[in-house]
This record gives sequence, C-alpha cells and structure tokens, in this order.
Amino acid sequence: MAFLGSSSYSIDTKKRVLIPGKYREELGNIFYVTRSLEGCLTIYTEEEWAKFQNGLNLLPSTTGVAAREYFMSVAQRCQPDASGRILLEDPLLQHAKVNKNVVFVGAGHVMNIWAEELWSAREANRDLDGIRTLLQQFGL
Repeated sequence: MAFLGSSSYSIDTKKRVLIPGKYREELGNIFYVTRSLEGCLTIYTEEEWAKFQNGLNLLPSTTGVAAREYFMSVAQRCQPDASGRILLEDPLLQHAKVNKNVVFVGAGHVMNIWAEELWSAREANRDLDGIRTLLQQFGL
C-alpha cells in the first residue's frame, strides 16, 4: 500500500476536515494523526501506527522519552464521521500552522497534512539536485 498524489481541502469552522475519498479505504475506519518533525501532520494507518509505536518503544529509555513525548502527547486516534470528516485538535493545527486550507500529500506508507502556504513554499524551494544525487546514490 502506498499513499500517492495530493488533494487540497479546507478546515471548517468546527476544525473538521474532509478526508479525501481516494485515501479513505486505505486509511480504514480508524487511523492516527500526530505531528511530524517537518512542520506538518502525519497520518498513520492502524498497522503503520503500531509499527511506529513499537519503534518508539525500542528507543533507550533515557533518550527515547523526549521522542515518545513529542509524538504521543499530541497524537489523536481518528474515526471519520458519516461524511468522512475528522476533527483536528488545536495542538496539531498550531504545530502545522494550519489556518484554513490544507493539502493532503501522499508520502508512501503515511500521508501528510500540510498548511497550503507551507506546502507551496516547500514545493517552490525543493532541492531537485539533492534529490537527484540521493537517488543516484541508491541506484534509483
């Protein structure tokens, strides 16, 4: 399974966003959203969330606490309503600097939610030479 493509949506006045139809089946009835290190939000399927949690739990207790707290303290379990919407809580919206418009971005085994302005800036400033070099290093 891989999340592909991107879709733009708006957050409504109740802080809900519609999950794009093309992703709903792959996400399943329950999935998880947390902040990322990139300034966006990351959505995990139940299976991917379990893997991620297990990985966090393998980190050394002395240094892993900060990583576990960073991701788990704002994570939310989501179950879309009958219209396919989820509520995004304030800590997540603040982390991603989301005001109104978001872009759902397929990122392989996860999906990211970017504030539209941040996604546009990221796309405009993408380091294609760096990506090209990385792909060549790995024979891709």
